Amino acid sequence: MKEFRVALRKYIPKAREAKEKLLNEADTRMRVRVLLSDVLGYDLLNEITAEHMVQGHYVDLTVKFKGKIIFFIEVKSIDTTLRETHAYQATNYAATAGVNLCLLTNGIDFRVYYLTWDKAKVESNVILSFNVLDDDINDVAEKLFLLSKESFKKGLIDKYIAELTSLEDRKLLQALLSKRVLSALRLELKNISGHNVKIEAIEKCLSKMFSTELYETAKACLRRQERRWKKPIAVEPSVEMSAADILPHSQAVLHPHEEKGEE
Repeated sequence: MKEFRVALRKYIPKAREAKEKLLNEADTRMRVRVLLSDVLGYDLLNEITAEHMVQGHYVDLTVKFKGKIIFFIEVKSIDTTLRETHAYQATNYAATAGVNLCLLTNGIDFRVYYLTWDKAKVESNVILSFNVLDDDINDVAEKLFLLSKESFKKGLIDKYIAELTSLEDRKLLQALLSKRVLSALRLELKNISGHNVKIEAIEKCLSKMFSTELYETAKACLRRQERRWKKPIAVEPSVEMSAADILPHSQAVLHPHEEKGEE
């Protein structure tokens, strides 16, 4: 990480110079290529390309690792303010190509989007956002490192995404509304206040802390989860067998009142 910070510090003056010169989109794209190579560690010739086409258009930059596309980059000119229309363009290319990560940047502001597919619906969420000139250098380094070749090699970006998505508002609320957590909250509230509180009252208070839409979504997820748990498990019919059926004839157990026949 120390070497990464050193490389990032060397890049920042180039970003500042680009901002002062108000570089156009093509020149900004060249600066981003330098960042990918000198800071993030990708091979300029084999792992970064501008030749990938989606929907009849070339993606600004495509980054590969072990021959597989790992994220797209949509680059805007250095003086462009990043907007939702730009984000839509970037994520639409990624969704069409089945790529779950894309970066939108003007060389100064960086936004990383993570895409998920739910049946026919595609959702995209910002998982990283930073400004290389205005934000704290250590904060920028930690976030930017997640896009590095080393991060993909060690699976760090996957771990980050897994933790981030596990702590989404909906999932946190779903956990809070589960029977086990509500029961634990009821017990803890009794220890604190000395009074018994109904689970329904706790649930009502929680509902006021979140939006109605989020609350209803979490409740719906819980109901689906409970239905899955209640599905009966198919059990094969048992077959009754006697000892004689299980043991060889020579080991069959005789009834205490049975006698061996005479030879």
